[in-house]
Amino acid sequence: MPLIDYTKNRALFTDLYELTMIAGYYLNNMHDTEAVFDLFIRKNPFGGGYTVVAGIKDAIDYITHLQFTEEEIDYLQSLNLFPDAILDWLSKFRFTGTVTGVLDGTIIFPHVPILTVTAPLAQAQLIETALLNIVNFQSLVATKAARICYAASPGKVLEFGLRRAQGDGGMLASKAAIIGGCVGTSNVRAGMDYGIMVSGTQAHSWIQSYPSEIDAFRAFAEIYKEKTILLVDTYDTLQSGVPHAIQVAKEMQEKGIRIRGIRIDSGDLAWLAVEAARKLDEAGLTDLIIVLSNELDEYLIESLITQIRKGAPLDDVEEKNFRERVIKRLAYGVGTKLATGGNQAALGGVYKLVEYNHEPRIKISENVEKITNPGKKQIWRVYNNNNKMIFDVLGTADEKPPQTGETVYHPVDVLKSTTLPENITVEPLHTVLIENGKKTSAYNELDLHKSQQRCQQQLEHLDHSHKRFLNPHIYKVSLTQSLFDLKMKLIKEFGFKK
Repeated sequence: MPLIDYTKNRALFTDLYELTMIAGYYLNNMHDTEAVFDLFIRKNPFGGGYTVVAGIKDAIDYITHLQFTEEEIDYLQSLNLFPDAILDWLSKFRFTGTVTGVLDGTIIFPHVPILTVTAPLAQAQLIETALLNIVNFQSLVATKAARICYAASPGKVLEFGLRRAQGDGGMLASKAAIIGGCVGTSNVRAGMDYGIMVSGTQAHSWIQSYPSEIDAFRAFAEIYKEKTILLVDTYDTLQSGVPHAIQVAKEMQEKGIRIRGIRIDSGDLAWLAVEAARKLDEAGLTDLIIVLSNELDEYLIESLITQIRKGAPLDDVEEKNFRERVIKRLAYGVGTKLATGGNQAALGGVYKLVEYNHEPRIKISENVEKITNPGKKQIWRVYNNNNKMIFDVLGTADEKPPQTGETVYHPVDVLKSTTLPENITVEPLHTVLIENGKKTSAYNELDLHKSQQRCQQQLEHLDHSHKRFLNPHIYKVSLTQSLFDLKMKLIKEFGFKK
């Protein structure tokens, strides 16, 4: 059984106010009225230009298996909050609605619905907390992973964050990191549950527990052979660790075995990587990888690569070429700042009512970013003639896809509009994930490795200006004329009255 299994009972994995609202809906005979909720973000995490969606597969598993056990009903009864009629209704609960949305690995932007839930009001309300919990955290980590992998390219990134993750959240972090582009994890349980490649070397304690460093290296290499990566910074990286690794690598070569590489976990990583590579090359070990670790994130990795590249004299072509080869042989073990989200604790996804009883609904706020886009919507992604993503357009449910020459409007700033350019290609962004309470065939597209491929393909279609870390170019999300007019009508009808 997977350690974190969203097909198992999670009915009480919710905030109390979801249940008290449901009780109120029931007692006022509102619970079976159709409602539509959108789950979306208002800001990209990390000050970035995009978000990678993850957690959709878990969300679908949660919704389609949701029910209350006798034990849970007894607990709710003990709270003395809910009439027996409510408890009876909950005991028979099954989700019967429809969910549309994007697939795991999709690149998404603020104000674009990630999921749209259409269901009887009480059903749609009940799943709010769990959906936000599932999608927010995993999307945060997947986005961090994508940023780190972008900085590390062409080097590979391994997720090493289990020991610093928030409890069993380390499992979800390992999975989300793969969606974002990592090639493996140190988390063995995640390897088993999710089919992820597992990777690891040894701790300093392995080296310290032997009489000498070279004894420790020899013992490890004899056991793990071609999979051996030697940790070279326990004592002195360049004077002891790397020379001993070279010696052991050559001894293994004489036995017909080529070890995998070395790892450096402390010190000036950029300088040490270059000098270690120099020693390895001089020994003829040009194929050994160099794994760097120690509190890495996208900013530090980008800085390390810049330092390595700029360390060569301007007129020394040979040294420049050597340093480019160093960059290509690097891999990165990233832990804390990947598995926890680093300097951002949470993704601020929200879940808002946009339609009730087939009538559009809007939330008004003096903070204009919090004014919702009303009604059931269609979402299209627009590409230019270079196959780059340039717009996401939100329209009303009965509209045709947007066309060249149409005016579209900023979702927040009512004074901004633009015209869709020529030679565009338009595709719908949402697919039906649950229909009448049952998973659709789209569920098969939520496979972890398909989701990783989807993320990489979509990032290739996203211009580099949106992927830079400092002041990324803002991707255009727009409303059609019809949706813009509806929003303005409802703002005038309900909002800003003194």
